[in-house]
Amino acid sequence: MGLKRFMAKPPSWVDRLLEEILKRLDITNTGDLLHHEEIVPRNFKRLKEAMFNLGCMVDPIVIDKEHKVVLDGNHRLMVLRDMEVPHAVVQPIDYSSEEITVGTWLPASDGFTLEQFTKNGIEAEKVDREEGMVAIAETKAAFMFGYRENGSDEHYLLAPGSYSLDGLVDVQKEVLKAGNVNGNGGVHYISDDLKSTELEDGKVILFRRSYTKEEIVKRAKEGNPFPPKSTRHLIPNRIIRLNMKLGWLFENRDDGLKLLEGMLANRAYAGNVRRYPEPVIVIY
Repeated sequence: MGLKRFMAKPPSWVDRLLEEILKRLDITNTGDLLHHEEIVPRNFKRLKEAMFNLGCMVDPIVIDKEHKVVLDGNHRLMVLRDMEVPHAVVQPIDYSSEEITVGTWLPASDGFTLEQFTKNGIEAEKVDREEGMVAIAETKAAFMFGYRENGSDEHYLLAPGSYSLDGLVDVQKEVLKAGNVNGNGGVHYISDDLKSTELEDGKVILFRRSYTKEEIVKRAKEGNPFPPKSTRHLIPNRIIRLNMKLGWLFENRDDGLKLLEGMLANRAYAGNVRRYPEPVIVIY
């Protein structure tokens, strides 16, 4: 147990914290995991370079323990597969828990224009905000294009219609392609609580509906991923900054777990593990 051998008696709360962390983690085959979202190529490239240079898997992949659907870490999974790393550290969770909620990320950019979409065959229909939000919630449009001009908000439905789940996903992909959304380096994805700030700063936002847990599992099991950044999971007690060495993930599962336990024990007894009950801002 590393440092524990040199301590007269480790504090009991450290033992409990270490035990809790270890209960929340596992190692599994990357081939057994189901991704539910497509990746953003430039994000994949940056992450692959970072993981290669660090030689570590920084954060575990959060999965639904029942179906092995990746809830957070689709890019990490794809990098591991691309690098032919056979195993991944995962944090399995009970996806049915009411503590786990699902939202979405909203594409935002000051480079979007309505003409950019319409010239590539995407119909646009002017609406007021409330009407538009109802329409996208009821799958009657792929996105709502929104921006602020002279203190007034303007909104347009993109690709209005009436869609099944599969039809909605297909047309969302068409809209994103028509606007070159994921090829535009100026696009970033924001959480819903930042939309007013982004609009005030002159950004255009593509609003969309959130998917349900049942829809996410269904699409993942069918092998039909959603467009990139379609879901945003809020997961209590998420473990970050694990820094598992990639070389250890080439070991068999039991040996990998022993290496993981030893590494976490050293860090816990050295005082390098913290739990933060409040929301935090992480600087990468």
